[in-house]
Amino acid sequence: MAGCWNSYDFVVQMPHMAPGEKLSEVEFLKLLAAYQWESIARALGRRPPEIKSPQGERLYGSVIDVELHLGERHSMEVLGEDAHVRVRNRVRFYAKKFVEGLFVIDDREISDSLVDAVETRKDLRSFRGSWACMTNAFIARSGGNARLKVFRPAGAESMDVPELAETPLGILEQGRVQRTGEIEPFESEAERAIPLRDCGGEPILYPIVAESDLNGAGLVYFARYEAMMNYGERIFLSRRLERPLSTELVAALSTEHRRAYFFSNANPTDMVDLRVSARLLPPGSFAEPPADQPFRVPFKLVFRLDLYRSSDGMLMASSRVCKSLSVPASNKAVLAETERLLRTLV
Repeated sequence: MAGCWNSYDFVVQMPHMAPGEKLSEVEFLKLLAAYQWESIARALGRRPPEIKSPQGERLYGSVIDVELHLGERHSMEVLGEDAHVRVRNRVRFYAKKFVEGLFVIDDREISDSLVDAVETRKDLRSFRGSWACMTNAFIARSGGNARLKVFRPAGAESMDVPELAETPLGILEQGRVQRTGEIEPFESEAERAIPLRDCGGEPILYPIVAESDLNGAGLVYFARYEAMMNYGERIFLSRRLERPLSTELVAALSTEHRRAYFFSNANPTDMVDLRVSARLLPPGSFAEPPADQPFRVPFKLVFRLDLYRSSDGMLMASSRVCKSLSVPASNKAVLAETERLLRTLV
């Protein structure tokens, strides 16, 4: 049981894609969460609607943290339309209230020998391929989205499920980020500041849209937090910089590595206050993409994002994400824009 890796796969089609003919991170995270919930259901021996609290309340797998990393062979563009994406996922329980899931991701078959060598999240962080981690808590709504309570599934005490002896790293990191506000940096970050214009403290606000931001449980879905972050990045880059970036350039940004931590939900009538900062990774501070790739990477950006509930100022989520500017070699206008920008910053 402890070594059981589940296998999933899908072919990238238009509903999974973002502008630029690349895999959408938001849609990909939804798929990974669905696979993890299926793995949890298999471990518990019951279908998702049957996972309930001892009081008979429906339980949901609230995401505490997620980390996504695309390896040297992959980018959101490479995992684009018609790519056949394979996913291996293993879940382990902690205190029968939390679940840590590890993912190995590839567009080729993933061997048993490869995943059998992965025991912990730390193993994945040293893995050169593509991977993800996700920690869930079993929660039930308690009088609204602002108050969610953690439960053990009914009968879990007597179930033979794969268990962790130590507190999952995702729980430890989520608690540390909430206490200190510090998110561990990525490796080899040689960041440079980007000049900002004075916006007079004008906030970036996002009104929750019930039709797209809520899931079937009526909760703001964790993947939509990343969508809100993308919105905040676009507003920041197009309106807050001393030299604003074009919409076309912003659309060329592609997630390479994200660490995100989730602390609270919000009611459908609330708004989200997005706090965004960004620093630049200039040419020479990272490895260039392989020569056979049809796009260039003039620079990368590292964003820090914090989401607050506007109604009471409660911190909802924090994230650190590295995004590459992946520009098709044929897009001369955007490449020229990047050259002008770099001359002012580097």
